[in-house]
Amino acid sequence: MHENAEITSNINETNKLLATALSLQPRVASSGGKTQEEELMDLSKAILAQMPGTFDQEEATKKHPIRYEESMNTVLA
Repeated sequence: MHENAEITSNINETNKLLATALSLQPRVASSGGKTQEEELMDLSKAILAQMPGTFDQEEATKKHPIRYEESMNTVLA
């Protein structure tokens, strides 16, 4: 996929995810008086907090070297 097409695709997927999450929120006004943008930011931060951290690719390669005789490694490498 072209780089710009991939960026556009990722943006669209993110927008869909957040729109779905917002649609599931109750329609009552929040006691804090937050705007929709603030609600989205809070939701985004909560999702990000649940994501696993980055991993050291060099260390992973040392622990799990690529062996081309294994068919899955040929696909993933």
